[in-house]
Order: sequence, then structure tokens, then C-alpha cells
Amino acid sequence: MRLLEHEGKALFREYGIPVPEGILVTHNDDIPAGAWVVKAQIHSGDRAKVGGIQFKPAEEGWSVTNTTLGQVLNGEAVQSVLFEKIIDKVGERFFSFLYDASVGGPVLLLSAKGGSGVSDAVSFPIDLTEALPDTFLTEALHQAGFPQGEVRAVADVLARAWKLFQEKKALVVEINPLFITKSGTTVAGDAKVELDDAVEHPGDRTYVELEGDIALLASGGGASLLALDALIKEGGRPANYTEYSGNPPKEVVVELTQRVLQYPDLAGCFVVGAAANFTDIEATLSGFLDGLRSITPKPTYPIVIRRDGPRRAEAFEMLREAAEKEGYDFHLYDATTPITESA
Repeated sequence: MRLLEHEGKALFREYGIPVPEGILVTHNDDIPAGAWVVKAQIHSGDRAKVGGIQFKPAEEGWSVTNTTLGQVLNGEAVQSVLFEKIIDKVGERFFSFLYDASVGGPVLLLSAKGGSGVSDAVSFPIDLTEALPDTFLTEALHQAGFPQGEVRAVADVLARAWKLFQEKKALVVEINPLFITKSGTTVAGDAKVELDDAVEHPGDRTYVELEGDIALLASGGGASLLALDALIKEGGRPANYTEYSGNPPKEVVVELTQRVLQYPDLAGCFVVGAAANFTDIEATLSGFLDGLRSITPKPTYPIVIRRDGPRRAEAFEMLREAAEKEGYDFHLYDATTPITESA
């Protein structure tokens, strides 16, 4: 779920990230005097190229009827317009926190030249299994060529954006441009924030009852269908279909586990997914184990678990201990075993 600019900036204010003074309008009111930048609130990028960003001089009369309100830009109807005070800037920078499948986790992208057409951003991988070192941000800014006098102020914004990224379990938190003012302060000129639908609406999980005897708890849209097909090809009969990717809260996994294991005549359970980039495997499988422990009588059928990603080793050690102490019949596989073989 990608937020509109004004929604992203509302989150920025919550986390202490400076944003311009602004007015959001959704109808044809007159706007107070003063110089404004006028921004159509749509999800697509490159708004300036289609007239979605305009500048209103201080001496010029202007009402919302002069803007893009009600127009269609890049295939999206403009339902609101953001008027913001123009920032007296001396520089524009760029940064983005996002997930990168090629490194298997989040990265920080930095460029000392922000604005449209950013192409020289430097990537800094972040290890989710460890706390972010205090010096990480300042060292990254130095390596990316940010002026020495800006490093402290920009690092403060980055720290706040990283906190937002983690606490909201965001997929993207980006500012382009990040304005640098004459006094050396920073102001977020734009806001690109993308949240995970599965995290924002944890109860909205696809669930289909089938007629088989193997409970299925799958992660990843494509991987879950591959696992379902592989299970059927091997002669297995799934009792259900559900998909719970997106680093789900523990309580969601507990609830889904209880639901898929509710059937009285199950012969097995298949917990399966592709190698995750950012899902905390230990937290997810801890939720599965808590849900499993609530089932009576205790399941004695085989439980095949094929998962991988951050903290997978800790998760499997937890499950091995539970199997030894509580008698569960776990069969544990990481990404070195194909999904088809685990089926």
C-alpha cells in the first residue's frame, strides 16, 4: 500500500522529520496569499512531467479551480491537492530505505544529488539481525559524498526514517528531494512511503477450505501456489489453502495455525515458503509453535517445515528443542531443499 504524499508526511511529522508548512484541499476553496508549490496527490511518480506540480507566485491570485483537482493524471483521478510553502533551499539530497532481494534484506540508498533523475545512489546493506551501529549512518553519508557540514542533520533524519521503517514494518521510506536550507537544517520535500498490506490488515488473509487431510500454512503468493501444486502432484491432499507472507505479527500466525489445524482427521501439516528477505523466521515459527501447543489432543502426525530467511537457524533450534521435550514430529528443511522435494 503506497501512501499519498500528504499521508507519508503525516507519518514523518509523527517521527519528528521536518516537513514544509502545508494545506491539503479537496474542494474549490480559495488559498491564502503567499508563495506555494501546488502538488496533485496521486500515487504515481513524475508528477511534474504531467503538470501535477505547479508553483504559485505570492502576488498571483489562485483558487483550487486553477489546479489539477478533478483531472486525471497518469491514469489516476486527482481527489486532493497539497499546497506547501516554498522552501528556500541551497541543496537537494536523496535517500531511501527499502528491501533488496539481491542482498536478502534492507538497504540504505544515498545520493548527494537529489531531485528528478537520481541515478548515482550508493547502496549500503543493513543487517536486520543486529542493531544498527551508531556510526553506520554517518559513515554511509561520508562515503556517499555528502558535505561534512550536513552530515549531522541528515543523519538525524535518517535515524528517524529508519525508526519509522522498522516500527511500521514499511517496504519503502524515501525522501526525494531532502532539502538543505541556508541554516543547515533539513526539510522533506516529498514523501514516498509504502506499507505492507499484510501488516496493515493482518486479518485479511486468503483462506480456502479444501477436502484433504494435510494442513497447509504457506508464505509467499507464488511460492504458496507452487507448494500446493507440488503437494498434489506427490499425492498429497491439502485440507486448506492460506497464505500469510509479509512478516506477519505473531498473533496472526497463532490464529492461522489454530485454524489450519482445526480439522479432526489430519494426517500431516506442511509449513512452507520461499527464502524470505525480511520476514523474521524465528518470530513467525514461534507463533506457529504457540498455535500448535494450543491444539488438543497434541498432534502426532508429521509436520514438514520448509522455511528460510533471517533468524532461520534460531527458529530451527527452537523447534528441535520443542520436538525433543514435547514429542512433535518435525521435519525441518531450509532453502537448500527445493519446495517440490519438501512436498
